[in-house]
Amino acid sequence: MDEIETLVGDAPMPVALDRSGVPRHVPTIVGHSAYRVVRDALHAAVCASEASVAIQFVPGAVIVQIDDDGGASRDFDELRDLAAAIGGGLRATPEPGGFRVRAWLPTEGQPPSPAGPPAAR
Repeated sequence: MDEIETLVGDAPMPVALDRSGVPRHVPTIVGHSAYRVVRDALHAAVCASEASVAIQFVPGAVIVQIDDDGGASRDFDELRDLAAAIGGGLRATPEPGGFRVRAWLPTEGQPPSPAGPPAAR
């Protein structure tokens, strides 16, 4: 999860990073998945002038949300499959003024919420 900070710092546009909840060690596969979601979402936001990354530690999961003020230029099916493979979920949706990618990644083998990832903010 610490590598996400480096990834955010190396982005081609200004990116705000917000962490909430009680940080804790997460399984390696969850950390790698979170990194990949952030990396791919920031790559898709290449036309954006700014973006934000929110990492929220909640009981039994990590929620990663990337918002940008541009539009996504790629399909996120591969990331949905990645999240689903570990029991999580991912949404990629246009939002007023930009695009949002939100992933719910379980840390304790819990099944995903039927309603999808809870709000990160």
